[in-house]
Amino acid sequence: MITVFLTFFSVQTYSQMEDSLKAKRIIINISVLEYLQTIKLNTGNFNIGTEIYLKKGNSLYTNFGLIKSYGQSSGLLSISSQSTQGLKIQVEGRHYLNKHKIFEPAILLFWPHMLQYNSQTLQNTGYYVAVHSFYQWTATDRRETVVDYIDNNPFPNSEHYKKNIYTVDRNVFGLNIKFGYQCIKKWGLTVDYTVGLGGLYISSSSKNRLGEDTGWPQQEKDFPSNKLFDKGTGFAPNVVYQVRLGWGF
Repeated sequence: MITVFLTFFSVQTYSQMEDSLKAKRIIINISVLEYLQTIKLNTGNFNIGTEIYLKKGNSLYTNFGLIKSYGQSSGLLSISSQSTQGLKIQVEGRHYLNKHKIFEPAILLFWPHMLQYNSQTLQNTGYYVAVHSFYQWTATDRRETVVDYIDNNPFPNSEHYKKNIYTVDRNVFGLNIKFGYQCIKKWGLTVDYTVGLGGLYISSSSKNRLGEDTGWPQQEKDFPSNKLFDKGTGFAPNVVYQVRLGWGF
């Protein structure tokens, strides 16, 4: 009986200590890696996000970004394009696990974790799990070369061809499960590192396209969904790898 009482008392005391921890109610941050140019379309996501702490280890995170091109894209792993613009909206619900001690072997696989030592012990620091969703829309301008006229010539010359710019509108919906660690330094700097897995649904349509589906560049496909970039719908797996830097208030 005494053992049961002491166990119950220690659990209650620990729970009260955790509930009494303070929290940074609002955190403003950016997703750093999304600013880097992508291989696929040579674009960056210029974003800013806000985490609002609710209660009992739960918080809500939103992020809004504008997608812009760094230039044309081409190459073995790229989709040929002239430019791309768009937007990305992310919404995430997370739950903190009250686990603040860093699991050091994880640093061997995920080196940004080593930046998260010396964190404050708060209700919204340490390891967490999250459900992350996003919507992304992009408009990509692409160039195609089409035969303008042949004049019964089976071997048309260069003057028989013309260049045409057409636009591919793409809508992408994503849902992921993430596992992460948030560090808040004493002076307010936050380092939020997370990895996760999920899936994508992609829908594409083209405007002002003149060529046939069998002509270049219409045969270029998404990886790994193997869907035509210019049109159609498809599902694909998704890997999440994010590092967010910000400030807690």
